[in-house]
Amino acid sequence: MLLLLACSGSPDSPPPKKEEDSALPQPICPQPMLPSSARPGDIVELTFAVDPAFPADVSVSSGNWTASPTGGLWEIPADIAVNLPETLQLSLRVEGCTEVVGDLEVRWEEEDRVLVIYNPAISGSEAVATAYAEAHTLPDGRLCAVSTTSDTEISAADYLIFDDTVSGCITAAGPQIHYLVPVYGVPYKVAGKIADITGSGYLASVSLDALLALGSRGRDAEEAMYNPLYQEGDSMAGIYDPYMPFGELRENMRNPYFLVSRIDGADADASLALLQRSIDAQGLADAGLLAGNVYVDGRFGENPPTTDEFGSYESGEWNMWGTRATWEDLGAYPVIWDGNAEEFGTSPALTSCPDALFYAGWYSYYNYNDAFVWAPGAIGGHLDSCSACDLRSGTWSAEALRRGITATFGAVNEPYVAGMPEYDQLFLYLTQGANFGEAAYESTQLSLWMMVFVGDPLYRPFPSP
Repeated sequence: MLLLLACSGSPDSPPPKKEEDSALPQPICPQPMLPSSARPGDIVELTFAVDPAFPADVSVSSGNWTASPTGGLWEIPADIAVNLPETLQLSLRVEGCTEVVGDLEVRWEEEDRVLVIYNPAISGSEAVATAYAEAHTLPDGRLCAVSTTSDTEISAADYLIFDDTVSGCITAAGPQIHYLVPVYGVPYKVAGKIADITGSGYLASVSLDALLALGSRGRDAEEAMYNPLYQEGDSMAGIYDPYMPFGELRENMRNPYFLVSRIDGADADASLALLQRSIDAQGLADAGLLAGNVYVDGRFGENPPTTDEFGSYESGEWNMWGTRATWEDLGAYPVIWDGNAEEFGTSPALTSCPDALFYAGWYSYYNYNDAFVWAPGAIGGHLDSCSACDLRSGTWSAEALRRGITATFGAVNEPYVAGMPEYDQLFLYLTQGANFGEAAYESTQLSLWMMVFVGDPLYRPFPSP
């Protein structure tokens, strides 16, 4: 509750009077007491005590919006601070006094911006959604039930129905929603909607999450597009736009976009375990206790390529060299680099990767080498054309989740190199204070395409700026 409190002076101690008007009674001027912040939609009480001989007028204003309280209660509008905190200026005016002004920051906490999507038709899905909401103390009304017969893939026509339901949930929760968190049971592919980027005319099965991320543009889309959330970067030159908090990005865009990352895995129990790993990892990160090694697996030897054309194999290799440079420049963890064509787990590359905290590497199709012992809080992704075609078993992402990684990402179908994230940017943005959701989408050039991100989007390994 917001309290504006003015204390009346003691009748035995009248305020000093100016000599020229000492015969006139003087008002007791109030002083505001403000909390540091409040949420949109909060109801606050405005109380003040002044000398009853002088009329008082309280007004609350922000920009061109003003309101006066009724009955001492004032409801902060729910549709402000949609993307960024907003400052309301509270002014208290009493006749004969100088106007007293106080600023109140109105803001949504990050947890207020989350909507969790589950599938009531799949056993265990609601339990995962409920556990996520409880772990983050989400407000009421943040669970969105969307029934589908499949927990893997739906058709383009069914996606329109799916999107209608999600859009209704977003509208009910409020315009401040930034994060969508599908959980185990929610399909992760949409068939027959987006044209293959090669121009062949083939309609590919693409990531459902990638469609959700662009809101209404994803609903109406028929082809992939440049990601409006992507921050420009050049791996070969080592030059990148800095990480930008998602609220700042969203504030400058006409369409509301979302960060979509899921809590998923082999089954509901595995998904609950992933959630617990995420919560534990955040506790370690907040205490500065994340520990382990960085493993980077190139494939073209001990010298980087001489070119870096977008979507080429050379660009994939430069992603690995850029990742190596990011972590070596940070200097916080040991960095293990391998340039052999063989992956970690296959000689002559390392056959064992203990205490793996961060990983980037490539390439074998639909394969996971069981070489890693994942450290608490581990994040890693494998550049492979089917790294997340199946989130239940067999693929790199599925097996990494089964063995204890905290966050990963992969392609649900052939992405081509162009469709993968810029690995070096993703890790760079994490070190600059991005959470997993922000780093994921700000480092991926193509949208409405193949990427699925698995892990808590709010997981922030390094302090925010």
